[in-house]
Amino acid sequence: MRSLIVAVLGLLFANVVLAQDDATKKDLSKMQGTWSLVSGERDGKKVSEEEAKNTVITIRGSDFVFPDVSKIGTSATGTIKIDPTKNPKWIDPTSSKDGVKSLGIYEFVGNGYRACFAEPGKDRPQDFSAKSGSGHNLQVWADSLEGTYVLVSGEQRGQALAKEVVQAASLVIDGNKHKSMSDRDLVVGIHKLSPGKTPKEIDSQDTEGPSKGLILGIYKYENGEFTVCFAAPGKDRPKEFTTKSGTGEFVHAWKKK
Repeated sequence: MRSLIVAVLGLLFANVVLAQDDATKKDLSKMQGTWSLVSGERDGKKVSEEEAKNTVITIRGSDFVFPDVSKIGTSATGTIKIDPTKNPKWIDPTSSKDGVKSLGIYEFVGNGYRACFAEPGKDRPQDFSAKSGSGHNLQVWADSLEGTYVLVSGEQRGQALAKEVVQAASLVIDGNKHKSMSDRDLVVGIHKLSPGKTPKEIDSQDTEGPSKGLILGIYKYENGEFTVCFAAPGKDRPKEFTTKSGTGEFVHAWKKK
């Protein structure tokens, strides 16, 4: 009887370990790629919009890398260990430079995730806050727009783009640089994102193409689909993703390859 109980307990423990491993692999898979900082707060002080704009993190496997210009991260490079079976979920980054570990929590929100870290040697945060005196580092990340896209649909001046125009269009985003091609035009330029605004804002400065100069727009990014609405050059920023009301010059919906 005793050996049977031991066998049953061993089986239950093995099942728990397998379930935890599966949950860890699933969440770690969702974290892969390059993320842009939407907002941050350190010990009660908000991260500036300029600092947030310049901050991205790349996660490959369990390794992470911050760019040199970033000051928000726990360390420039290192590894993360997560435990999604905890409530809230645990995330512990360890610096590859000095081996210092910070204790944190995380959760997936919208098209990204947020994390809150304690100072090295301090207790793990219990909630997603970074009040003055806590020493906590709160970060909200959204999926980076970097990648290659195909056009799914488009609208200009209230009219849907022709099928052949949609099929011929492509877009490549590399950092703050963009290049799009259609059956008629090549557009090259740079852009600035303001993901903390509602709706999210994008300012595009094209150096090549039919709309050279600054054009103002709004965007959204969900499940690999990037939708943008731009006003005509010199016009006010659109407030919604439509051209029928005259608030936007064109709307494009792109799908990441």
